[in-house]
Amino acid sequence: MIYLFAILIILLSYFYGGFSTARIITKSVRSLNVYKIGTGLADTENIYTNISKPLGVLVGAVDVAKAYLYLLIVEMVLRLIDHSGSFSGITTLYRHNTMLLYGMGMLIGHCLPFTNHFRGGRGIFTYMGFVAYFAFTPTLISAVIAWILVARFRQIRFAQYLIVILPVVLFQVFYSFIPSYRLELPAYFVPIMLGIALLMGILNIIVSKKLGEI
Repeated sequence: MIYLFAILIILLSYFYGGFSTARIITKSVRSLNVYKIGTGLADTENIYTNISKPLGVLVGAVDVAKAYLYLLIVEMVLRLIDHSGSFSGITTLYRHNTMLLYGMGMLIGHCLPFTNHFRGGRGIFTYMGFVAYFAFTPTLISAVIAWILVARFRQIRFAQYLIVILPVVLFQVFYSFIPSYRLELPAYFVPIMLGIALLMGILNIIVSKKLGEI
C-alpha cells in the first residue's frame, strides 16, 4: 500500500510539472500564445529572448518557486499524516531518496508533458527549484553566477550548462568541508546529484531534438 501511495505522488508530481506557468503568464500578461513565438517552447529562455526580459525573469522565478514549494508542501503534508498516526509507514515517503523521485517526476513532467504532446520547456528553472530543495546554498551561488553571465556577457546557453553542473560541484565541496551537510544528507547523495544533472542533460537533448537543433 505504501508503494502504491508513493507511485501516486510520483504521477501527481509528473502532471504538476506539466502545468505550464510560462503559458499562463504570457497569456495573462501579454495575451500571447507562447507556443507560436520564437522556438515555440513554453520556457523562460523563449520568453526572455523573444517576448520580454522582465517577463522572462518573472517566469523563471515562478518556476523555481513552483518546484521548490511543491516539494516542501509534499514533505509537510506527509509529515502531518505521519504524526497523526493515520497511515502506518508513511515516514518512508518523505525520506530524501523518495523526495528525489517526486522531484524527478516533476522535472520530467515539465520537459515532456503528456498534456502538450510531450512538448515542454527545457526545465532549467524547475531543475533549480528541485535541486535547491536539497542543496539550497550551492544552488543559490550557482544562480547568482549564471545571472551575471546572462546580464553582463549575454551567455544564456553557457549559463544554462553552468546551472546544471555547478550546483553538483559546489554540493561536493560543501559536503566535504561543512559538517552540517554530512549530518543532513547521506554520502550517496553526491553521485545522486550527478545523476540528476545527467537526467537534466538527457531531457534537454530530447527537447533540442524536437526543435531540430541536433
